[in-house]
Amino acid sequence: MKKDIPFPEIPHEEYDLRLKKIQEKMQETGFDALLLFAKEDLTYFTGFRKTWYFPLLHGAIIPQKGSPVLIVPQICHVLAMHMTWVEDENILPWGGADHWHLPPEPTGVFISKLKELGLEKGVIGTEEGGPAYIYMEASFSEFEKIKKGLPKATFTNGTDIIWSSRSIKTDWEIGVMWEVGKITVNGIQETVKKIKIGMTERELLYNLEKSFIDQGAYDTPMHGEMMFRGGARHYSMSTGRPSNKKLEAGRQLYFDGGASLRGYRVDMQRMVWLGEQSELEKRLFDIAEEGQKAAEEAIKPGAKISDIHAAAMTVIRDVPKDLKAQGVECLYSNLFMGHSLGLYFHEPPWITATDHRILEPGMIFTIEIPALDIPKFRELGNYPEDVYLVTKDGYENLTSAISREPWIVK
Repeated sequence: MKKDIPFPEIPHEEYDLRLKKIQEKMQETGFDALLLFAKEDLTYFTGFRKTWYFPLLHGAIIPQKGSPVLIVPQICHVLAMHMTWVEDENILPWGGADHWHLPPEPTGVFISKLKELGLEKGVIGTEEGGPAYIYMEASFSEFEKIKKGLPKATFTNGTDIIWSSRSIKTDWEIGVMWEVGKITVNGIQETVKKIKIGMTERELLYNLEKSFIDQGAYDTPMHGEMMFRGGARHYSMSTGRPSNKKLEAGRQLYFDGGASLRGYRVDMQRMVWLGEQSELEKRLFDIAEEGQKAAEEAIKPGAKISDIHAAAMTVIRDVPKDLKAQGVECLYSNLFMGHSLGLYFHEPPWITATDHRILEPGMIFTIEIPALDIPKFRELGNYPEDVYLVTKDGYENLTSAISREPWIVK
């Protein structure tokens, strides 16, 4: 067992905890191994996190018993040994110059190791056919070659047990999420203070990202996303990159996204007005806030995810008569009212009417309840979003340090 590595992505005890948890779930569900290619799954289960993106095949085999195997391009071999608690002999490189005497392509390495582990007839869980945001980072031909190399093995969807582990955050993950939430809140607060009529959207983004970096949220590659949206006069509901367009009086913005730290992401939203709100905007603002509070009241361990959605819909399902008279036909544009967070912005479970999974302590998700001016988009409306941790007694709001009251820049 490794006792020390130069720059571990996760603590040794965290690695052991995750491995023990997933292997117990594999025993319960009849999986002999998991075959993983998604970079977030590699990070979660092995501690290997790419320092830059390139399309060469990386993957891992998590057996039901014993040590994981990590398979990486030769250029990442030493990096993987210095970054992950996977035993060095189980980190298998491929490719590189001839003098390395390594297999020239990766699929044979996977096939040979799966056979060596006695999995010729095993049940092997994969990332195919699962919920959004587990994308196998293997080409179709590479995956097919691996399956053809083990014709008697059963390859089947393993994303349910993957997410059963990843959806309940560990104490270490919760600590990271609190930290990145604080960085995001501070960044938005500092950026709004610096908003001036005439500055560009890119200058706004620069100020925000500089704040993130100054607080320690920088990495290779850089992560974290932030979008600015604003009303039909500018972008309707599109989410283009911040441009060199100058901010004008009467503009409405909303900040959407957050910083990233150690690979973990936060996603929150706050509204900013460059000038006073219109009466329609004030009305929409109040409705969204009422819906957000109704959804918050439904967060409790033992409740269903769909209960949160139902609580919000009691507020925003029907358009009030005064708004109908002004041409507002609908208040919401999406079927989901939030999503989980972690190594990706949008992780399952999503806050929908059809997801009846039970809330458990350790889940972290957003709630985002809109009140929009559909279909005219004369005003952008209101779309608050906060990040919530389910606890044994209820919930904690990781981003509550920043008010949801109207932010008006004059």
